[in-house]
Amino acid sequence: MSPPEAALEEMARWSSEPLTDLRLWESLGLLPDDSGTPLANRLERVRLIRFAIGRGYAPDRLAEIAAAHGDMIGRFAEQIGAMVGEPVCTVDEAARQAGLDPQVFERVLAASGLGDEPFATEVDLGAARLIKTALDFALPPEVLSQMLRVFSDSMAKIADAGSRLFHLYVHEQMRAGGAGGEQLLATTNTISEPLLALVEPAVIYYHQKAWQQALREDMMLHLAEEATAPSSVPGEFTRAILFADLSSFTPLTEVMGDAAAAEVVARFSDIVRASAALCSGQVVKQIGDEFMLVFPDGQGAVACGLEIAERAASESRFPALTIGAHVGSVLYREGDYVGTSVNLAARVTSAAQRNQFLVTEAVRRQLGELEIDVVPLGARSLKGLGEDVELFELRRPGARAIKVVDPVCGMELDSDSIEATLAWHGEELSFCAAACLERFVGDPARYRSREQR
Repeated sequence: MSPPEAALEEMARWSSEPLTDLRLWESLGLLPDDSGTPLANRLERVRLIRFAIGRGYAPDRLAEIAAAHGDMIGRFAEQIGAMVGEPVCTVDEAARQAGLDPQVFERVLAASGLGDEPFATEVDLGAARLIKTALDFALPPEVLSQMLRVFSDSMAKIADAGSRLFHLYVHEQMRAGGAGGEQLLATTNTISEPLLALVEPAVIYYHQKAWQQALREDMMLHLAEEATAPSSVPGEFTRAILFADLSSFTPLTEVMGDAAAAEVVARFSDIVRASAALCSGQVVKQIGDEFMLVFPDGQGAVACGLEIAERAASESRFPALTIGAHVGSVLYREGDYVGTSVNLAARVTSAAQRNQFLVTEAVRRQLGELEIDVVPLGARSLKGLGEDVELFELRRPGARAIKVVDPVCGMELDSDSIEATLAWHGEELSFCAAACLERFVGDPARYRSREQR
């Protein structure tokens, strides 16, 4: 049964969708008579239809999918609608009720990725009042916007991971096993719904753990106040920045494929995070196979870099690493660190060769009592920097374990992980797998020239 005209008009008013579009969707069966369904669910159905159309699904195609797989849109509308709540007013009205300037509220919403909300609910009104309270306590609007952007981005990543991991690793695997249609959707919903109840407690738990560590770090900043002058630039303070990434990751991915390369990155992630936890470090971000970490001082950064290198070298087969660090003034913005010092640390890492750990003079001065060999490399010209930079290579005392390098994928191998060998012009080459040997034999000039570079 179709929804009555009054119901369509109500949905048009709150959703800002043209009434003619709603009538079209209704005629295709996309908007059934849900007069007994909460308004929030019906509005979310409208929003989901528009969302799908924006991604390239024509209304008639959506109707065909619904006929084949059941009311998929309705299932998601029910789930989302329960979280949204009933509309109570416009966004501007919510700001006014909270005593906020609507333009300020609009900027804050936009900063946190919520600028497209068509209406406000009771929960939104509560959020507006919280924002008003924060501003009343003299929290600068720019600082509030930064905090909300961090909250929004972090929560978006958590929500995205929960949804995509389940879909790709559970739902898709059942589909690959032959399940399909409405039964597949019903089965995955049956599995996922109990898990949803675990999300909020998990978020609270991990936030509390992170907050505890943040308070410990904040105490250290307060303890250091007597020895440091306040900066005239908001957000500026001194930190050591370290980058670590995998050498030869591109050829490794080419040979082994994305899935195997992802397993290598996952192992590298374990190594980096475990090392950072031992050295008062924080993983700021991961981009592919590269990690950026931050430390209170250069000694901590060096201790962590050496630990990462040592753990990677202990693996029976693992790519070589390049590591670089610098210590200097940085700007803290939206949970990230920016500035010349960050750029310099990145350039230092780019200058490193396989298994090299390079640092600047600023880091060398903070080595303290670390037992380490320091090899001066002289001034180097680094890309994007106007002046040469003095670089130093850091090494643990003692000899490195002897490993061989697969000339195709770049993987470093100990004697037990060599799976193929080849006598080549008086030299024995070692390979991690038969696939690498086959690639080498098919184009030896390509891989020998890569080794020489």
